[in-house]
Amino acid sequence: MADIRPSEVRVTKDQEDRIKRELQAAGAVKFDMLLPETRELPKLIQPDEHILGIVYGRYKKGKVGTVQTVGRGALIATDQRILFLDKKPLFIRCDEIAYEIVSGISYARVAIAGTVAMRTREGEVHIRTFNQKCAEQFVAALEDAIFRQKVKE
Repeated sequence: MADIRPSEVRVTKDQEDRIKRELQAAGAVKFDMLLPETRELPKLIQPDEHILGIVYGRYKKGKVGTVQTVGRGALIATDQRILFLDKKPLFIRCDEIAYEIVSGISYARVAIAGTVAMRTREGEVHIRTFNQKCAEQFVAALEDAIFRQKVKE
């Protein structure tokens, strides 16, 4: 997982609108569109990159058997990479994850809450979410990308 930092990039209105449409197509609701992670995305997504899925919620992140980082953030699947984003006032954490290192993805739902678990060679990320549509679309996008990677090999 590589740590990336958003640069002071000029984002066009067209790119902001495109990202907003892609997020809504991925299941984001009005509340999700107000989150700091959503507002940061136009600075991180490249002009030729497209969002395939996103999941927002409380996360636990770390290697198995070690102390885990806990917070609120988002996992974003694009056609080129996966981004882990946690944005707070005066703080941003953004990791880029290559599809090649993802070893598995799972989704479990209990009543109104669901948990997406993504395993990589670097560790695991578990996100608890209440937006089931986003979670299902994110998992489907990731499974499709992982399958495409295996077909290339």
